[in-house]
Amino acid sequence: MGRPGILKKPQINAGPLNVLIESLHELHLQVGRPSLSKISTKSKEKVIGGYLSTSTISYVMSEPRLPDSHTMQRLVAVLVEFAPAGSMNLDQTTMRFIELWKKAAKAEADPPPNPRVQDLLKTGNAYLRLAEQYQRTERMAGRVLSERTVANEWAYVAELSAPLLGDEHPVTVEARERASTTSG
Repeated sequence: MGRPGILKKPQINAGPLNVLIESLHELHLQVGRPSLSKISTKSKEKVIGGYLSTSTISYVMSEPRLPDSHTMQRLVAVLVEFAPAGSMNLDQTTMRFIELWKKAAKAEADPPPNPRVQDLLKTGNAYLRLAEQYQRTERMAGRVLSERTVANEWAYVAELSAPLLGDEHPVTVEARERASTTSG
């Protein structure tokens, strides 16, 4: 158990969810780092959309997951109550957090390419590596006995080519077709 008012920050990769959670921690710090029990008690007093348990508050602040919008808004409203009178506008603060939540939700619904593709894109040699993987998979198709292995390699080629060339590009389409016909 940690010290009152000091909340564990989750390990989250850079991105909109990280910005949202970091912003919640900054707000918590700005209002004097109240303990979970004080925040929970204040939520009972104000009845701002409902009671927040200490476990719910801990979950929102410390888990690497997107909280539901309503719970996050209730937490923001309660935290603003701890700010000195007139120092924070509830509507503006809530709207800022709603926008941060929307960005994180959109990123969750439309995640970035998988880490392998991201790494390839960072190297500047993504097209060369895609071509090498394509050639390696073609050679493998003639030598490897396991159709499942070959199908997995074609699926990987499709996975690499889609972000680089597009879903409708002939290489992507062909790799997907070869993955599905090889696998079954």
